[in-house]
Amino acid sequence: MAQEKRSPHNNATPKKNVVMSGGTEYEKSMAGDRIVSGTAQRPRPSSVTADDYADYLNSFSGTQRGRTSRQGKTRPRGTNVARGRKDRGRNGFESAVGSTMNTVLRKYIPRLRVRLTVSALAALMAGILVYHTYMGIYVSYKTESVRISPYVETIDVEGIAIREETLIEGNLSSTAVKAVQNGDKVSQGEAIVNIFGSAQEATAYKRAAEIDREIGKLASMVTASEDSADTVENIGRLLDNQMVSLNEYADQRDMSGVSKAKGEITYLLNKRQVAMRQVEDYQSRIEQLEQEKAALEKNGFKAPKNIPAPVSGYFADSCDGYESLLTTSMVSDLTVDKLDEIMQSEVSVPDKTIGKMVSSFTWYLACPVPAVEADAYLTVNSTYTLSLPYSETESIKAELAYLNKVEGQDKYLAIFRCNSLASELCAVRSQPVKIEKCRYEGFAIKKSALHAGVKTEIHKNPHPEDEFPRAHLVYVTQTTYPSVYAIVAGQINEKEVNIVYSTDKLVICSPRHDDGNYLSLYDTIVIEERGLYNGKLLK
Repeated sequence: MAQEKRSPHNNATPKKNVVMSGGTEYEKSMAGDRIVSGTAQRPRPSSVTADDYADYLNSFSGTQRGRTSRQGKTRPRGTNVARGRKDRGRNGFESAVGSTMNTVLRKYIPRLRVRLTVSALAALMAGILVYHTYMGIYVSYKTESVRISPYVETIDVEGIAIREETLIEGNLSSTAVKAVQNGDKVSQGEAIVNIFGSAQEATAYKRAAEIDREIGKLASMVTASEDSADTVENIGRLLDNQMVSLNEYADQRDMSGVSKAKGEITYLLNKRQVAMRQVEDYQSRIEQLEQEKAALEKNGFKAPKNIPAPVSGYFADSCDGYESLLTTSMVSDLTVDKLDEIMQSEVSVPDKTIGKMVSSFTWYLACPVPAVEADAYLTVNSTYTLSLPYSETESIKAELAYLNKVEGQDKYLAIFRCNSLASELCAVRSQPVKIEKCRYEGFAIKKSALHAGVKTEIHKNPHPEDEFPRAHLVYVTQTTYPSVYAIVAGQINEKEVNIVYSTDKLVICSPRHDDGNYLSLYDTIVIEERGLYNGKLLK
């Protein structure tokens, strides 16, 4: 058989493009080929290229007899020995470490960034899911009932009372006894003070007067047993008012007021017992009092001398010295400066003065008012509501009689004419006054309850005669309106409100009865909420 001819290259080992590390041989590699590690039978891929590996081998050139460069040239052992030592001491280690660190950074930093980004996004999505789940399950809200309440804007000033006052003079001794109380209405000639010959007669007379008053109150309770439950409720309200008055008198150290309130409370308690059928009547007590009065009359006491009332009106047992300085005849010419001058002057009460009579039911209240507010809200001959803290009626109607101005001054003197005189105001000269400038009545709700509702309306083309397609166009508009969340049958229902006045903390809404989902009286609204929306069912 003819011998097979082989090419001179047939015996040569095929060129390998992979350099083995960790195996049994190292062979030349081409630039750019990738290094593999492991054994020849089971190589492991590596991210290190042939160029990196060649650089690594070059760093140890000083310890080898010669080396093969990247171009295949051999360098003698003694070539550049100093450089080899230097490389062995510094570049050898640093190059190896630097190459390894670069490999790690190039390989793992991008992966680490991706993982951190994915983890952050996953945590964010998990947080959003937990938040919405929590808000969907947990609901918190506060409610209140809708009621009609007024809101009033006022001008707060200080008022000075100007009345027709007549002083009462007389000689009082140790046996003098007052026949009327402070604030009582007295007719002309009626006894203001009774003067007795002895202390015993004064005591007997005073006790007889107390018996007459008590018998009169007990006699008025006879009809209380015929009263209904509604009257019992009224008595309860009167008792509450008297308890408040008693506390106020006690705070002001007004012993006369405390005594008066105490008597009224006792009377109302007894009357409530009769109305509730806890006692039948007070006939036995009335008979006992009549027997005591008969015994006093049997012992006898002379009729006392008295000091009569000079005019009809309300009696006040105290004077302040301004009775002759402030008169009703001067109100038309009174100014802010003149009023200040009078109030700062020294005053005194004449000797032997036992009180005064307020003789006219028409009186005046002088109030310095800022010029800006007076020009904006006050008109002469108009009627205004005045709030008086020292009056049991709390407010009175008064006509603005004069608005006295002085050029260049920042205050005007508003003088109101009052046609009703309460007994508790007879002894009060100066007091705070609130002049009502505007009043709003409606649903008073907190501003925190408001929401912005959205109303969507579809409008057709108002000109159907237009050519196609304009004739078939529709227009959609969205408008916002103020609304609140109301609870209706266990469900959140958004209701529209009509705001007529607003402050920083509340709004006043007027009732509306036309078609529409509007807020109504006694609705239960949400004033503070979390996790609510229109249509949500409440558990």
